[in-house]
Amino acid sequence: MRKTAPISAALLALGLTACSGGADDGATTELVLQTNWTSAGTESKPLKDALASFTEKTGITVKVLENGDDLNQVYETSLLAGEEADVLLVGLLEKQLDWAKNGAVVDVADYVDEWGLTDAIPAAALADWTDSEGSLRGFPYAGFTWPWWYNTALLEEAGLEVPTTNDELIATTDRLRELGYGGIATGGNDWSGQKLFLQYIQTYMTPEETVKVFAEGRTCSSPAAMKGIEEFVRLRDAGVFVDGVEGLTSDQASALYLTGKALSSPMGSWAYQGTDAGIASTTYLGGMPVAPGSTATKPLAYNGSTSAGWWISPNGAKKLDAVRKLVEHMFSTDVMSSMVVGGTVMATDVTLDVSKVESPLLQQSFTDLPGRVQWAVMPDLHVPADVSNPMYRATSIAFTKGNDAKTVCAMVDETYDAAR
Repeated sequence: MRKTAPISAALLALGLTACSGGADDGATTELVLQTNWTSAGTESKPLKDALASFTEKTGITVKVLENGDDLNQVYETSLLAGEEADVLLVGLLEKQLDWAKNGAVVDVADYVDEWGLTDAIPAAALADWTDSEGSLRGFPYAGFTWPWWYNTALLEEAGLEVPTTNDELIATTDRLRELGYGGIATGGNDWSGQKLFLQYIQTYMTPEETVKVFAEGRTCSSPAAMKGIEEFVRLRDAGVFVDGVEGLTSDQASALYLTGKALSSPMGSWAYQGTDAGIASTTYLGGMPVAPGSTATKPLAYNGSTSAGWWISPNGAKKLDAVRKLVEHMFSTDVMSSMVVGGTVMATDVTLDVSKVESPLLQQSFTDLPGRVQWAVMPDLHVPADVSNPMYRATSIAFTKGNDAKTVCAMVDETYDAAR
């Protein structure tokens, strides 16, 4: 909080000026875009092509500033100096959750209808991007799916089908172990295993209960959360996860699946494009098998609309006519389609034609996955930023055999208590 409070104070006047309508007179010739979509990503070429066509159409050039994980820090530093980029293309997580509240970006709620974006952005995505004060932080642009990947070649070798219940999962992983293969691979020591653990926690909770527990903790005093942890412990002790899962990173876990050594790994849509064609052709995208008595009726998987959005800074609010032209251009059907087909971007616009998508996994994600799974509550919008990373230790303990449900819930709750 010490890092964000000065931003709020320093930008109060700027925020009021921006919100009072500091639109440019149409004379803007350059916009500055800051993004974490780097040149190494699949999104880079269609993004650059779209910006080039925008310049050709309007005469407005777009200077691109690429940043990695340090984007929010770089932006906030430039913001305090009044030298921030005009627009940002970045996801919604951690510090960004409070940017609209502290004046770091402009509330764009009034522009959705005014700029003709209502049909291009689903209501659920707008809800995800709206903060507790009713401000729309940015225009949702790209989302994600985070299914469980199943290797059907291994299943065929074992004479089995994709498991859809936990008891089937136990039987399947037992058989595959006999054949020399691992079960579920995840990074038990980092963010990937944390997300999977939090998927299990919500097994017996309603979405409303899940949001409350994610936001506040107190898992030990929630009977439904405890039941989910107990089911997780049952599966762990039954051996459904790969050996040594508690010490694995996301990259190590993914490698086990992508080299055909594990039955399954929960991985996001960001991994679709780089997957070997052989593995992609034998991968079935599904979800976490259903537990006995679960509130879920289908296997669970994550999805969301928070991978990337267009944000307007106080500087950008002074060039609003030009920013509007850029945003309208980037949300046009042609540009959005190029992002999906050429950049394997999971667009939030679900009305786009995806028939030309060449990636088999992305195509499967668009066409088959939604009917196979039930969407779980994504933790990122609800777990406090100062709890998320410290929870990795609790996650590793959860994946370590010998720790019962009470030990696990106590470690999770300690993480929340330390951040209060």
